[in-house]
Parts: sequence; C-alpha cells; structure tokens
Amino acid sequence: MIMFEVTAIDERIMDRDIYLMNVVTEKEEECFDNSIGYSDDNNFMFMKIGSKYECKILLIGDQAKEENKEACKLFFTEEGLIKIGKCQFLKVYLGNEEYYILADEILFNDEDKYILFDFFRKDLLEVDGHISPMYI
Repeated sequence: MIMFEVTAIDERIMDRDIYLMNVVTEKEEECFDNSIGYSDDNNFMFMKIGSKYECKILLIGDQAKEENKEACKLFFTEEGLIKIGKCQFLKVYLGNEEYYILADEILFNDEDKYILFDFFRKDLLEVDGHISPMYI
C-alpha cells in the first residue's frame, strides 16, 4: 500500500474532505470521506493532520466508451481484480499513481492494457487496513 500524509481536513456535519500527500511521489490528493455516515465506530475519524497512513484511494465515476477530454486512461496493474471487503475492485495506474475502481460495471478483456474512465471524485477506500464501511 501507498503511504500518505494528511495535510488538511475540511470537516462538515456528515462528511469531510481529507487532503493527502503521497510521501513518495509528493502528489496531492483530495479524498472524500463519508464513513461517519455509515458507521459510528468503524470509520476514518482517527485520521489526523500531520500523521501518515497507508491508503487505498477509490476513483468514483464511469467507464467511457471513447476518448474525450474528461476520460483518463487507467492502466491495469498486474494484480488486476482484488477483493476488498465484500466487493471486487480493479487496481489501476493513472500516471505514477495507484488507484482502485469498483469492478461491477467495468467491461474489459484480458488482452486490454487500459480502460477509459471518467471520474468526478476520489474516496478513501481503505486506511491502515480499515475498509470503508460502505464496502464491508
């Protein structure tokens, strides 16, 4: 898993945005966290500014049928399909960064090297072995 440092947290009543920095690539990530709305005790409220955590980031969006300015090429990793909690995810690369997408509605062949994906948000999927309550 990839190590991230929490640089800021934007708290709201039932959700928040957590700003992370990849400690290796120094890429900044803005991740949505609504885990408190799904569980009072199994959530990501333990995350603190300045602390480092191993995180898996989920891209939320849809597979694109053709290339356009919103769609990104997500390259498949060697691991391919991975079960996390009760769901199947695809582990993918966008540039040098590692992400996950929910595999349910993704169409691909074993020969494919990448898919086109239009995402509008990044969610925290797993932090230090704690899986988002949405996927348990």
